[in-house]
Amino acid sequence: MLRKLSKRYKYLIIPQALLSALLIFIFNAPPAFAMDGIYSGGAPSNNKNITNAYYFFMVAQSLKKMGDIEGAIDMYKKALLIDPSSALLHSDMGTLYIVSGDHDLARRHLEKAIDVDPKYADAYVALAELYVVLKNEKGAAEKYEIALNLEPENAKNYLHLSMLYAKMREYEKGAATLKRLVQLNPNSLMAYYYLAKLEFERGDYSRAESYYLKTIDINRHFGAGYFELGIVYELSKKIDKAIEIYLGGIEAAPEDAAIRSRLAELYIQQDRIEDALGHYMALEKNPDTRLDAMVKIGLIHFEKKNFKVAIEKFKGLLAFNPKLNRIRYYLATAYEENGDLDNALKEYSLIPERDTSYADAKVHLAYIYERQGRTEDAIKSLKDAISTRPENTELLRLLASVYREAKRYNEAITAVERAIKINPKDAEAQFLLGVLYDDLHAEDKVIEAMRRVLELDPRHANALNYIGYSYAEKGILLNEAEEYIKKALDIKPESGHILDSLGWVYYKKGDVEKAIAELEKAVKYLPRDPVVIEHLGDAYLKGSFKQKALNFFESASSFDPNNVKLKDKIDKLKNELKATNAKDP
Repeated sequence: MLRKLSKRYKYLIIPQALLSALLIFIFNAPPAFAMDGIYSGGAPSNNKNITNAYYFFMVAQSLKKMGDIEGAIDMYKKALLIDPSSALLHSDMGTLYIVSGDHDLARRHLEKAIDVDPKYADAYVALAELYVVLKNEKGAAEKYEIALNLEPENAKNYLHLSMLYAKMREYEKGAATLKRLVQLNPNSLMAYYYLAKLEFERGDYSRAESYYLKTIDINRHFGAGYFELGIVYELSKKIDKAIEIYLGGIEAAPEDAAIRSRLAELYIQQDRIEDALGHYMALEKNPDTRLDAMVKIGLIHFEKKNFKVAIEKFKGLLAFNPKLNRIRYYLATAYEENGDLDNALKEYSLIPERDTSYADAKVHLAYIYERQGRTEDAIKSLKDAISTRPENTELLRLLASVYREAKRYNEAITAVERAIKINPKDAEAQFLLGVLYDDLHAEDKVIEAMRRVLELDPRHANALNYIGYSYAEKGILLNEAEEYIKKALDIKPESGHILDSLGWVYYKKGDVEKAIAELEKAVKYLPRDPVVIEHLGDAYLKGSFKQKALNFFESASSFDPNNVKLKDKIDKLKNELKATNAKDP
């Protein structure tokens, strides 16, 4: 019934803007200045016209406040029909046209307002704003200057003009403008604040500092002064002073989240995690910063390996908004690091394809699947990731590595060759191609691929080592092999594999003493690598240290129990030692 009534009498409902204007019209007589011509520069023919124009003007004002720019313009047009020589109406109309984007009509009305009343300051200000929109900074500055001459105590125009000069890089004019405002009001907070911003803009941090300090002196609760002064100190590498000013800002303006957030970020940069955590916990209590603080708290606990706490924070965020896919990614990663692979798989799988975290989530899924022996699932996940980033050569290399682990070498080579086609300068793809050729025992192609790597990256330590070790294994070009490996060792002096290669070159050269020295270093870095341990055993054996050799062979066998050749070597050496011991009295 109510719906029927509202429909029946819809034409009796008065729009809010019109109602507001009517109330003003009924209960308020036109202002005194309207009786001599509602607006400056015009004189309607009679009081009825005055009243009508005033009515349209007030409706326009109400519509403008409600955001109905088109409706407001219509009302101004009606008012201008009654009073076409009103500077106020033309000025307001011009301002509305700026908002609506009709810059030509805006300019016409503003220029008309100035023609009607050359001393109407608001029209000059509005025209300056139009020139700013049109990127005519010089013209805008000229209009602001005229407005200031007409209204020398209008602080807002000094501020706007100073920032305009700063934008034009006319810093001296900007500073002079603000100093005129300081002469009018020696305690103008905003004058000093804008002076500080101007000096900051032109890189004079010392002057900026003095002005920011003045703003704080005028108003010790002025948060922006503390915040921006802290930034000045950070850029000046005065980190202790920055921290001091931020702490002072928090004390003076405890609700200023920007200062606390910046201080927390600075603490993180300094590795003062506990200090940062305390401030993020304070920010967590503020509704405006709560979510961001929860993210930071979760990430801090993640970095500290407090995965359970991180998981709870991330779960709390997702309970608030399940569409926070980046947070879901962090949650999945926390589960993964905490060893909860089932929940990690579940969360990674929930990240949609449209999200920026999708490809990374698929890579993590592939890692987990590979650990679980689910090779096909790992391959599918990587292919899903590649479908969203088809030009990403790193993903193609990862796919090739999974194929390699599954001994599907031809498919691995296809993936790597696709990566090389996309980026022929991808040294890592070229290196992986060489490794795959090595798996297929295509020795000539291995060396060719590794030389191509060195063309792309002469300091690729692994390629240098690969060539040197390949020569050493064959017992050829041993001096050249030694040079390659020493270059690699200069780049990676603590690489156990490269030390092993150097020791093996010396072994092949017959320099047992040097071989043992390098291989002992290698074993310290790789104490569970059966190949390196066996190499040291071989060097001891060649040096006639048979018992030591046996000890290292047995150690190598414990890490590679299926190595039949190594077991034969152990058995043979044991027999030799038995025979030797039997001969001794």
